[in-house]
Amino acid sequence: MGISFHREQEETDRLLALSDGVIAIAITLLVLEITVPEIPVGRPVSILSNLVFDQWHEFFSYVLSFLVIGNYWVLHRRIFLHIEAHDRSVVWLNLLFLLLVAFVPYGTSLFSMYPTRFGVVFYAGILALTGLILTLLWSYASRHDILEEGLTSTLVVLEGARFLASPLVFVFSIVVANFDTTLAILSWFLLLPINGVLQSRLVENLEQPEPV
Repeated sequence: MGISFHREQEETDRLLALSDGVIAIAITLLVLEITVPEIPVGRPVSILSNLVFDQWHEFFSYVLSFLVIGNYWVLHRRIFLHIEAHDRSVVWLNLLFLLLVAFVPYGTSLFSMYPTRFGVVFYAGILALTGLILTLLWSYASRHDILEEGLTSTLVVLEGARFLASPLVFVFSIVVANFDTTLAILSWFLLLPINGVLQSRLVENLEQPEPV
């Protein structure tokens, strides 16, 4: 039994295969939610461009969700690049992360159809919870000695900050949405400079020579 449990701890291939599959399906479902507009009976075909343009909110939510899920996939990949073994808590936290990722297409569709305060809050809430679970997964791994040796405390903290950045932005937008939904949506663009700064800090930390 001990040997089997040890092998189960070290087996990450199936865990990653499931994760990649769920994330790939979620990303694919995003574009399937965008419907081709129908030209009303008796109207000229020339109005098609206007109908497509009126779908701008669907395209915006698709691109945003694609980029956010893609970023979460990159962060998820980084976690398992550093994890040397896993236990049941890691498995269940990972499943909870996948549960929320699979729910993102619904939140995206709701927001694209109803970009109201509720739509913004609901959508941002799903993305925030997804990122928070990923942050919790990193925090658990860093506190239970299952990360690879050689990671500096600074690197662990910077990675944690990068994991936490996206959900904090979405939580912030939920607060802002109670006053102005447009401003809440615009606050999502803060993800670009924040992630850029944290990524550059990580690169600088990795390039610094280790103390002798």
